[in-house]
Amino acid sequence: MAYLRVEKKKSGTYLRIVETFRKDGKVKQRTLHSLGKVEDYPTNQLKGIASKLLELAGVKMEDIVGKSFKEVNRLNYGYALVIKKLWKMFDMDKLSRIISLRTKTKFDWVNIVQLMIAERINDPVSKRQNYFHAKEYIGFNSEVNLQYFYRTLDILSDNVEELKEHFFKAQQNLFTQQLDVVFYDVTTLYFDSQKEEESSIRQKGYSKDGKATKTQVVLGLLVDKLRNPITYQIYKGNTYEGHTMVDALNALSKKYNIDQCVVVADSAMIDKENRERLNEKGITYIIGDRLKGLPKDIKEGLVNREAHQPISPDISPSIFSYTEISYQDRRIICTYSEKRARKDAHNREKLLKKAAQWIANPSKYTQIKKKGAGRYIKTDTEGSPKELNEEQIKADAKYDGFKAIATTTKLDASEILEKYKDLFEVEHSFRALKSQLRIRPMYHWTNKRIEGHVAMSFIAYTMLNYMRNLTKLQYKEIVRALDKMQMSQIKEDESEEYVYMRASIDDTQKVINDKLKLVVPNDITPHSTINQLFM
Repeated sequence: MAYLRVEKKKSGTYLRIVETFRKDGKVKQRTLHSLGKVEDYPTNQLKGIASKLLELAGVKMEDIVGKSFKEVNRLNYGYALVIKKLWKMFDMDKLSRIISLRTKTKFDWVNIVQLMIAERINDPVSKRQNYFHAKEYIGFNSEVNLQYFYRTLDILSDNVEELKEHFFKAQQNLFTQQLDVVFYDVTTLYFDSQKEEESSIRQKGYSKDGKATKTQVVLGLLVDKLRNPITYQIYKGNTYEGHTMVDALNALSKKYNIDQCVVVADSAMIDKENRERLNEKGITYIIGDRLKGLPKDIKEGLVNREAHQPISPDISPSIFSYTEISYQDRRIICTYSEKRARKDAHNREKLLKKAAQWIANPSKYTQIKKKGAGRYIKTDTEGSPKELNEEQIKADAKYDGFKAIATTTKLDASEILEKYKDLFEVEHSFRALKSQLRIRPMYHWTNKRIEGHVAMSFIAYTMLNYMRNLTKLQYKEIVRALDKMQMSQIKEDESEEYVYMRASIDDTQKVINDKLKLVVPNDITPHSTINQLFM
């Protein structure tokens, strides 16, 4: 049998074709051909000899050593795959075509919106950074102009009411549920600016973000019990939040033909004017009431523990109890929670410690406000802290653990309390908008761009929350899974052809793929067919 033998000597490395044979019962070797010194051959000649020998054997060089590949790019395919799928699930193609014809838009604004949604869910940044990050995705057209991002916000602003109504109806079809209860709350969205303009919705007002020096807008949001956003309204930054609710509910009733539903909101929304307007419109409500603002005899009846009863036989009235009375145009249900009582006492104790510090060091505090810790301080005629206000401390302690809820429904107490407890869903929605989607601070200055930015964030949140409901995954789990949906763009050196190698799919990604019925890329996808995945 012939084979290639490499012999290393002091003078160099020699190649010989050697044959083994048997003689007189012994195995011997003889040189059939000497190929000379390895050092005398250029690398490409050695490769050519090897390739020719393999060819004679019916084998290709690539089958043995493989082609030479190089990763030239790492791209995310998950966001394009998911957003384009959701775009179709929300039946957005028809509406976007109508908008394009009406606005006579010559650029692909839908692609820009989808890019902005991807970045808003992935890693919220400015529109300028959004433009630079476009090349990090595969499935979107990344060859776009920066100006188109801003012009797309104008398109969203011009068509915002139609978009909101469309998403509301699409969600009703997707979830096929009756809208029997809506949750309303208000938040503030601040800007990186202190300058107010009379014609602008950016105004200074009470900030829920603690940004008193910044301009802001007020955002009122209606959601259902699954946190699906129903609609929203933007108000000037100096609008009192209590004045927004009836306006938002009127819009819901007129635009979406919704009449029979219960609105749930916190105590900031309740005042005499609001109650009267709700009653005039025939809107039933469950709203937190201001217990301390009620007449004395009503308050004393509500906080009388002896008049309370257990909410269920399984829960001791010492842990949780309630009572209810009818007052003016509403029922008032007052609950007592042992857990809430401990929390109230703990919070007051922290304020008392701060009040004691003020009293001990009066020179450090120029003005005592009658709220927070200042609520528990008596001041002298000049306004300096004097001593703790024991009467106020005792008066506040009387209400530890109590919570009042006003309603015009005929539901029983347990149902009312259950629906009011679900108010945290809208708070979660705001938390997602502010933290997950980082809707603020905003860097747009015109009303149109502000409205467009909020509309885009609304669409992004609607899609993200739909995935949460569908997959039962949390927001951060979804984002982490989408982030890891990546492909390597690989170039073969000799042919200069490109292929795409997909990263492995983990269990969370499988859930998303299965629930959305996504067609995911194969392990290896040729360049010629990659775009078909996102069509």
